[in-house]
Amino acid sequence: MPLDPKTVDRLAELFAQGATNNDAVRALGIDKSTAARYRTRLGFGPAPKRPSPCRSTLTVEQKVMTLMQPTAGGHMEWTGRRTKSNGTPVFTHHERTYTARSIAFRAHTGRDPEGYVTAECDQPEWCVAPEHLEDEPGRTRARAALAVVTGRATPLVECNRGHATAEHRRYLPDGSPYCGACHAENKRAHRAAA
Repeated sequence: MPLDPKTVDRLAELFAQGATNNDAVRALGIDKSTAARYRTRLGFGPAPKRPSPCRSTLTVEQKVMTLMQPTAGGHMEWTGRRTKSNGTPVFTHHERTYTARSIAFRAHTGRDPEGYVTAECDQPEWCVAPEHLEDEPGRTRARAALAVVTGRATPLVECNRGHATAEHRRYLPDGSPYCGACHAENKRAHRAAA
């Protein structure tokens, strides 16, 4: 049996507000199959799933900030858990594990990081302050500028093994340049030998 136009209008209003079929049943006294049929006819997709009452209502960016504690010098200390292997600050949000620095970086910059995220301040071992974090491109830019200022910049276009410096040049925290490709090759060889 078709619904009267006034009920259809009220139903469309409820669906536009994010109501589920069960909400429509309770509000209008119609059966669930009628609510589902009219949801399709009115062009509304499935109702958004409501979060479990046990789930956090915080976004992942908001949650990471709850696990940081401000310290002297504008640094922030991680109060959450760390991985056993290397002590990386991590946390779980909606059944998924994240690294704290990558999410803090995203919250601060508005973009996902490229490569590893590290603290580029005087407390790199433990600081997780979003303003102190850099990803690979940001770290390379900052350290390249330091290399120029300290006189460590090099005009070479390739390393001793022939890797193009424009693509593979990386810098130590003090601005000293090195070849990222050679470093990776040496690391692989060292692991293979062990």
